[in-house]
Amino acid sequence: MRKITNLLLLLLLLATACDKSDDPVVEDEPENDDTEIFDPGDKKIGLALSGGGAKGAAEIGALKVIEQKGIKIDYISGTSIGSIMGALYSAGYTADELQEFFASLSKDEAKKSSVIRQMVGDLLNAKGVSTFADLTIPFRCVVADAKELKEVVLSEGSVLDAVMASSAIPYIYDNVTIDGHIYVDGGFYNNLPVDVVEAMGAEYTLVVDLRQEGESFVPSEYEPIIKDLIKVPVLAQVALGDATEIVTDYFDRRPDIEKYEANKLKADTYIHPNLKGYNALSFGASNVKEMADIGQRAAEAKLKIEK
Repeated sequence: MRKITNLLLLLLLLATACDKSDDPVVEDEPENDDTEIFDPGDKKIGLALSGGGAKGAAEIGALKVIEQKGIKIDYISGTSIGSIMGALYSAGYTADELQEFFASLSKDEAKKSSVIRQMVGDLLNAKGVSTFADLTIPFRCVVADAKELKEVVLSEGSVLDAVMASSAIPYIYDNVTIDGHIYVDGGFYNNLPVDVVEAMGAEYTLVVDLRQEGESFVPSEYEPIIKDLIKVPVLAQVALGDATEIVTDYFDRRPDIEKYEANKLKADTYIHPNLKGYNALSFGASNVKEMADIGQRAAEAKLKIEK
């Protein structure tokens, strides 16, 4: 069973990295837009944070603007790095504090599950956060069930386990087992969880999307390895047996892209920082500052408040 599960994880990785022809086309958002006014009225505001690895620094920039404008966030949903940012912000950390923590990670450290788990765990513990019930702002995160190949939204239990599962890119980070279920990165099914924050009760959605046009899910340095494994789906017919149909269905439908496109349309305020030239492993203090600044400018353009 373990071999089958590992192969399923690899197939999920292949599905998101190799089929670029079906990637949604995302237009760059201008950093300055004098025509938009952010005016949710008395509606409950939900913040949805996408996955994107190191590019999550841009989400910090957006959070800075949210703080500066005094925008009250009522609900937060996140996937992958968005789940880590969302959980820590829900725990009470400021955007400046998040940037300080994030900038301290080197590229090598950021690729180690143990390092990320220790850092996030220490930060949550410092705020007295263990379970979702301990968070100041209601929070949900998206994971993918590696055995059943489906999206799961986590809303209770250990926050640390949940965000580590949501960020668990197979063969880069360790998968996480919770209550007997093996979970991996939620981006395989829902990398822009607008629907999740709506289900929480949000009446107005503020969304930060880190995905760039033509970008695959995994960092570019892994693509040569993946391309050498294109024949794995053929091997799956022998190794997976009845599970082959489930895997084939994923390839045919690409539910991650289907959900992404639907959720992008749901966004009331859509913040899309231009992060071309950066990737999921662009860690380091200078990169983090640059991306946070880009995210801040993108958010300022979308969060103009009429006086």
